[in-house]
Amino acid sequence: MSNGLLADDIWTLTVVTVFVVLAVLPTFIALVRGADEILLIMLVNALCCATVIGWPIALVMAIKWPRKHRHPTPSPHVRSSPPRTQPQHPRRVIRGRIE
Repeated sequence: MSNGLLADDIWTLTVVTVFVVLAVLPTFIALVRGADEILLIMLVNALCCATVIGWPIALVMAIKWPRKHRHPTPSPHVRSSPPRTQPQHPRRVIRGRIE
């Protein structure tokens, strides 16, 4: 009989864990993306999570909301030459003198 209770407890814990993870999924997505107004997304998620309409709204906000810091697009690597200096004339040695 105790094996049946243990299996029921594990099943219940698994179901509750899945629901909790799904409930806070919009907040996690917003945190990972670094969305603007993350507190607003968290508030909508916390207050409206139990409703049928509130959770999808929070999810859409978390996915579509603009980011705080946009990542710059990588530019192609342009290799630049070192700055040019004035050409130096080579020194010549003529009969023991340096010119």
